[in-house]
Amino acid sequence: EIAQLRRERYELWMLSGDAPLRAQAMARELGIAPEAALGGFSPTDKAAWIAAHDRSDLLMIGDGINDSLAVDGAFASGTPAIDRAFMPWRTDFYFVTAGLAPIRLALRAARRLAHVIRRNQAFAILYNLGVVTLAVCGFMRPWLAAVLMPASSIVVLSATSLSLSARSRLWKS
Repeated sequence: EIAQLRRERYELWMLSGDAPLRAQAMARELGIAPEAALGGFSPTDKAAWIAAHDRSDLLMIGDGINDSLAVDGAFASGTPAIDRAFMPWRTDFYFVTAGLAPIRLALRAARRLAHVIRRNQAFAILYNLGVVTLAVCGFMRPWLAAVLMPASSIVVLSATSLSLSARSRLWKS
């Protein structure tokens, strides 16, 4: 999962309370660059690192109460909610499966949703330019406006539903 996240061009860091050498050894084992493994971090150190590096795009995954300050300060945060009841309510989301596959899926869904939003905005701009042009030229009749307005909404809602539905490619791994 970490290798796939890197291939998808996500920058990965590991902030740990463990000793720096131990954190770097774990990072090597996980496939994270040793220089991106920061050890000896207190909860306050983690929160400060998050504050210094978050450009409204940082996702913090924390698994213990010592991560609570960091998840509070991150743009988005999640936690594996397998055996720690105190973290899920502190984060934006939680996952109940082992591994980071839910993180990749959430990131893929967010990218897809951003694409759908941009597509819908482009459609709205083009639609409105066309309809306003028709109206300014005197070709827009009340019955045509009454048909086009709900039809455009149906098109946008249908396209959005199909793009994000359970049958879309998004949810296939």
